[in-house]
Amino acid sequence: MGPAAPSHARRSRVTVSPKVILAAVIVIAAVWFIIVNRARVDIYLWVPKVTAPLWLVLLITFAGGLLAGLLLRRRRRDGTAPR
Repeated sequence: MGPAAPSHARRSRVTVSPKVILAAVIVIAAVWFIIVNRARVDIYLWVPKVTAPLWLVLLITFAGGLLAGLLLRRRRRDGTAPR
């Protein structure tokens, strides 16, 4: 006969990196933010008036700032970012 099986099943440990935990916290915070900021707001763009949910307006503003920051980021000649 074959070798006897151990009396308890072997448990494998799953490790979760801090980056995954931080990402999960950010996603949960973003979902909560969207849920509590569903009110519609008026945005005046010089002449036209646009109505949109507050969370969408803030998301677009954040994305615009992120894009501007990425476009204006300076790099060294060797390709590394400055300190």
